[in-house]
Amino acid sequence: MRTLQADDTFQLALTEITDQQIAVFVNADSTTDQREKAHDIICALRKIDDYFDSVKTDEAMYNRKLK
Repeated sequence: MRTLQADDTFQLALTEITDQQIAVFVNADSTTDQREKAHDIICALRKIDDYFDSVKTDEAMYNRKLK
């Protein structure tokens, strides 16, 4: 998990996808459906990132308990 989160290519992909979805929001020609889909994608990407952070935090706490 740590390797994936630290991977530059993975992080670049997340950033590019997020930027593409933000572009949907700022495009005045976007439909409501397009904005809703963009919102869902951004929320999913944030959940993935939050999950990685949670795993890292849990691992750090577990390692502290072992000391």
